[in-house]
Amino acid sequence: MRRIFTLFIIAISLGLFVYIYEIEGDKKREEKKNFNESLFKIKNDDIKSVTLKNHSQIIKYIKENNLWKITKPFNLSVDKNNIDLQINTFVNSKIKRKIGLADELNLINYGLGLSNIELLIETFEGDKINFEIGNESSSKGDLFVFNKDSNSVILSSNELKDQVLKTLFELRDKKIIHFDKSNVYQISIITENDSVVIKNQDKINQLWRITSHNLFADNSQIDNYLNSLNRYNAIDFIDNPGKNEKSYFQNSSVSIILYLGTDLTKKTLTIGKSKIIDSDTNHYGFESGKSNIFLISDENKKSLMKDHFYFQDKKLINYNENDIKEINILGAYKLSVINEDSLGWYISLDSTIKLEKSDMNRLFSAINGIQAVEFLQYEDQESFGFNEPFIEVLINSNQQNEMGLRIGNSDNSLNRYVKSTNSERIYKATNNSIERLTNLINELKGIENTKEL
Repeated sequence: MRRIFTLFIIAISLGLFVYIYEIEGDKKREEKKNFNESLFKIKNDDIKSVTLKNHSQIIKYIKENNLWKITKPFNLSVDKNNIDLQINTFVNSKIKRKIGLADELNLINYGLGLSNIELLIETFEGDKINFEIGNESSSKGDLFVFNKDSNSVILSSNELKDQVLKTLFELRDKKIIHFDKSNVYQISIITENDSVVIKNQDKINQLWRITSHNLFADNSQIDNYLNSLNRYNAIDFIDNPGKNEKSYFQNSSVSIILYLGTDLTKKTLTIGKSKIIDSDTNHYGFESGKSNIFLISDENKKSLMKDHFYFQDKKLINYNENDIKEINILGAYKLSVINEDSLGWYISLDSTIKLEKSDMNRLFSAINGIQAVEFLQYEDQESFGFNEPFIEVLINSNQQNEMGLRIGNSDNSLNRYVKSTNSERIYKATNNSIERLTNLINELKGIENTKEL
């Protein structure tokens, strides 16, 4: 028994030895190896500031309250992705080979001494790491660097040089307007031809309404627009603009105003005069609360200047299917269906034809599928065929409310003119969406589809 116990203790001891020496030891040896091969021998969290010097610029950014900000040549917010990439490159830079100690005579052989490309890293512990960046070596992907503290030339990766040569534009925050999308309560878009005001009238249920045009808004379009506004970047900046440059916004009639939070704090993006650069049209822009001026592309400007139709709900009628009592379809295609309460839906005037729930789902879907694809700004409606419509859909609810839509003449293309019975606005809807309804009417009535729209 004692012999078995002794063997058991030996086995456990061997296991612990293997774990401590082989597994944990391997980790420590790997950490030591990585540390010895590391060029700067630091971790991300060690770095307090970075200074980049090259022929034309000095850029410094520092970390405060766990956030990076540029302090030279101006106080600026950073492009977090580019800063993180740069810091990771510094931390992961390796010593490929130590060339040896250097003096002023042979530094030139490596593109050092007079390169004017320097990297200074300061840590929270007060350490300073000072390197000069030289030429690429004859071996592909390698780079000569000079450690000023140890007076030694080292071979590292040329990715380091790519990062040190980053410009102020690349490292700075390039957003044209700053806001939290979830905090937007109202959007106003003011152009030369129109003013669109969209309000979130129910923040919990996200009920957006285009109050300037008395229309329901499409939440997905609001979301798309705010995402684009958050995503678009400037293509250039004018820092510390003078009086002449500020005049670019005099009499400007193009702006986007966001109202943020319950106190409706205003954040304004103003678009000013245009500027031609290499035959490309760009536009001056200004964000309220910022001191600099930026340039945005003509494409981005046009994308931001949306009209009310872009945002509106494209459905021509809105209803709750559970409240519907009767549907009458008149014109070239006729169908009347009535809800007999607990008995279900029947084709009107013929109580023998009962419609299945799936049939009604298809009918509701076909009606909802006739949506506006284009808005027409016309007051005279006689030429669109609404007085004697091609098809008229009338829907009666349990509350005795009647709503519907009229489908008028063809535009001699792939669309027909359409309008809601409760609105004077005229739109176009596709023939394909209308044909889906007419085909279903014939199917429900047992008629073969032969007509073309």
